[in-house]
Amino acid sequence: MKSTLRSWLSLPLVLVVLFGCGQDAGEGAGGGETETMATGDTAYDVEIPDVTYAWDPAAGDPSVSAELGGPGFTGEGWTTNLTFPALGSAEAIKGGSATQDLPDWPATLRMAGKDWNSSINYTVADLCYSGLVTVHPNTLEFIPVVASHWSISDDKMTYRYRINPDARWSDGTEVTAEDYVATWKLKTDETTLSPSTVHTYSKFEPRAVSKYILEIAVKEESWRNFLYASGMTIFPAKEIGNMTGTEYLDKYQFAYTSFCGPYMVNLEDVVEGQSITLTRNPNWWAKDNPANQGLYNLDRFRYVVVKESQLAFEMAKKGQLDYYVIPRAQWFKEDLPKEDVVKRGLVVRRKFYNDAPIGTSGLAFNMRRAPLNELPVRKALAHLYDRKLMIEKLYYNEYEPLESYWQGATYGNPNNEKIEYDETAAFDLLVGAGWEETNEDGYRVKDGNLLEFKLMYRSKTSESSLTLFQESCKTLGIKLDLQLLTPSAFWKNLQEKEYDVASMAWGALVFPNPESSWRGNLADQLHNNNVTAFANDRVDELCGLYDEEYDVQRRRELIQEIDGIIFNEHPYALGWYNPAQRVVTTNKFVQPEWGALRTTDRSDLFHCWWVDPEKEKLLEAAWDDETITMPIPPLDHRFWEAWNVARAKKSAAGGRVQT
Repeated sequence: MKSTLRSWLSLPLVLVVLFGCGQDAGEGAGGGETETMATGDTAYDVEIPDVTYAWDPAAGDPSVSAELGGPGFTGEGWTTNLTFPALGSAEAIKGGSATQDLPDWPATLRMAGKDWNSSINYTVADLCYSGLVTVHPNTLEFIPVVASHWSISDDKMTYRYRINPDARWSDGTEVTAEDYVATWKLKTDETTLSPSTVHTYSKFEPRAVSKYILEIAVKEESWRNFLYASGMTIFPAKEIGNMTGTEYLDKYQFAYTSFCGPYMVNLEDVVEGQSITLTRNPNWWAKDNPANQGLYNLDRFRYVVVKESQLAFEMAKKGQLDYYVIPRAQWFKEDLPKEDVVKRGLVVRRKFYNDAPIGTSGLAFNMRRAPLNELPVRKALAHLYDRKLMIEKLYYNEYEPLESYWQGATYGNPNNEKIEYDETAAFDLLVGAGWEETNEDGYRVKDGNLLEFKLMYRSKTSESSLTLFQESCKTLGIKLDLQLLTPSAFWKNLQEKEYDVASMAWGALVFPNPESSWRGNLADQLHNNNVTAFANDRVDELCGLYDEEYDVQRRRELIQEIDGIIFNEHPYALGWYNPAQRVVTTNKFVQPEWGALRTTDRSDLFHCWWVDPEKEKLLEAAWDDETITMPIPPLDHRFWEAWNVARAKKSAAGGRVQT
């Protein structure tokens, strides 16, 4: 199983590793007698079978000694986690394909450097590349990928990894410690124009002890550094070599290095501005490893550029898209059930309830620009953002209001103020900030300046809610101009902090990383995730304490304090979130009992799915024969809710449960 840092970050797993978890410490959720739990109208078998990561002690270059990771290496004195709950089903079948939409052509296809941070590039990083060690998305324990073993020194300042000698690049050459070192040098090169990346990876320095042993010296003690060091996407040294960041930006603007993951991108499958196809690598070095049982089953993932969400929706209804994340509640709840292809089961609606982290959404305020640098103005705008009305009238009560930057009981601050729609409160805040006068058009002015903002957004589906907000602002004398941009233009403005207000929806990490979005030193820098230019000395101090803290509960308390401080500054007018992962698919897929992985969001649910040849055959016939119907799976899939209930029950009874 592979994972980038976007799907990382929670804690208990980190503690298991940092404090000396051995091979047997990664106890799986499987084994023992079967337990069935019912959620809603469905009973789920919540016991997941175990799988084992296989490695060959005799593998490797015979010129490398066992002590340096070569043939005869035993793993004694090292940490690993070879047995863990399965991620895919033993019943899965290889084959088939899935076509998905891509909202816009990315600014670059590079896997690092300026502008690389796009959804399709994350997908390619997840499926075509790899890090040393990854996080099991269900148990949140570290599990091996390219590295079979790892260790952490007693003072937590040195990490060591033993690279599996079987690991290969797509050209057949070995993955080595030198590849990691060369990648690190590239990613810490400031000429890649990616300050957040440089900041993250400059906290440690690697060296190749041998072909198979990598040692990393940490410059400052932090549990998080092990996450970053373990998960950094690796490139082949023979291709990036001693290349400078500037040279890399130019050479790989629309190109890839060799791959070491389960999929690859052939250059002939990149149609600039139109589509990108990922093809399953038949020679992937880990394809027969039992740990990957039932994963990466589809032969191809094709991503086609569809800039209009309405067009993408129409394509999904016609089966031209096999997997589509529904952006509008109305389409999902009202429009789709009326469609004949949905009634006949050719296209199905699904809602997967799992524990995927919830990201920040809403309206981001550029705090470098007056008067958005004034707290009363930002809070007044938040009071005019009528989320309750929007959820009820526009979104069919499919969502719930965000009340935290880390929504949920674990990290969210329970004392955050509930921000409701309140014209009176907004009026008082504006008047108190000196915005008392209005001009002949009814708009507020102060010192000859109009209270006016441009709100940029990237999807027409946002217009209904933004128009309501625009009307609320006008009621109190605020002029709000809506500005529709392409996703790439939107991202460029955001990264360069050239905007007033932006309609945002961020992804989230399992393990919170507050510094990347809220550190004050990023406020006046460009091309980073602190897009609101937020800066607060106490938050900076807490970010430092958080990175040094190994106690789970204390880290939760620190995030809650950070959350409370940020919330009270209102860098966003927070929006809403969907408690389920909501998608529409063609009816040719089969899922394991668990449906999708526990902490995976809607963009990656399908990594453990497969295409059923009989269902696909029936589906193809049904498109041409209106008398054919197909069985419709349940709308709601609640395996992980049942799993959580079973876990709580087991814990209450004194049994050991997974994190």
